[in-house]
Amino acid sequence: MAAENNATRDIPLWIVAILILAGGIVGYGYLEGQVLDLVRIVVLLAAAGLAVFVASRTAKGGEFFSYVREVDVERRKVVWPTRQETLQTTLIVLVITVIVGIILFAMDTLFGWFVRRLIGLGGEL
Repeated sequence: MAAENNATRDIPLWIVAILILAGGIVGYGYLEGQVLDLVRIVVLLAAAGLAVFVASRTAKGGEFFSYVREVDVERRKVVWPTRQETLQTTLIVLVITVIVGIILFAMDTLFGWFVRRLIGLGGEL
């Protein structure tokens, strides 16, 4: 019942947020040729910001921004590799790629030679 109550309480907020955003988009188009492009962009960004603020007051909007805060906390916990570690890892990947490529080339050549001999096309490479 509480979730249903929140949903009905949030509907007007979602409508207002959508109307604000639509108004910013319409204003952006309406002001074309009348004012500087920078002013149009500022109007659009202000409308989008206000719409996001209104939407953040809904239950789903609050959950979303709570999730974004949690993601930021986790992002700060990430330990990035040093430049030396990155270069060493990249070099290892490149060397292994070349080695595997050589092995696959040799196997393909050998199997190709074997199949040609098997079906009687001769042993030329």
